[in-house]
Amino acid sequence: MHVLEVGPGTGFTAFRLARVVKSMTIVDVAAGNIARLRKALAAVPNVDFLCADLCQPGLAASLNRQFDVVEAIEVFEFLPDPAIALQNMGAALRPGGRLFLQFPNYRPPRSHGVTYFERWSDLHNLLQAAGFKNCEIYSLKLRPYADFLFRNLHERPLCFYRWLRRKERANRPQTFENVWTYRHGNRLQKYKSVISVVWMMLMAACRGGGDCFMRTPLHDEIMDHNLLVVAER
Repeated sequence: MHVLEVGPGTGFTAFRLARVVKSMTIVDVAAGNIARLRKALAAVPNVDFLCADLCQPGLAASLNRQFDVVEAIEVFEFLPDPAIALQNMGAALRPGGRLFLQFPNYRPPRSHGVTYFERWSDLHNLLQAAGFKNCEIYSLKLRPYADFLFRNLHERPLCFYRWLRRKERANRPQTFENVWTYRHGNRLQKYKSVISVVWMMLMAACRGGGDCFMRTPLHDEIMDHNLLVVAER
């Protein structure tokens, strides 16, 4: 399979998926992040890179190819124009290709992003306008064991850190270009080894209880859910 990932973040997902797919292409609006990932993933031969804005028309022309899968994790909520973003992702898929879209669908200030949907019909209409069919939507939740570990070993320390740095936080809601990671993520580079070890230990502990996630089909009321959208081109 040929896979397109929108918003690769640290490159962790691309690094893992590249082992089991034919090719992996990652798109990011941040030129600095693309440059960093080119260096970090230089030893992975089947990964390509593109710096592009998903909310500007013409992504498919810049890619000059189509994909079997497009996936975007924790990105969609930060996009100011979800309609154009979906059109770009749809145009990048071959006929029969699939979209996997995961994002927290909460109102500000609980969500840091600018995009959220009250009803499935609103999001479904955008998907259909972008050429998608067989659209499904789920609530994605951690199972109790993984949720307990994640809340106490990840969320509580992170919330405490955010409280300490509360005066430095940008106003919410915000687009991706305004989030802390985009603007100051390079500060974390010197700690990346420690962060990676802690994160891997947390993931291993969560998986010790079996599958981490469960998904539940939703109907029209989709607010206040962590969403997983699966659609076919």
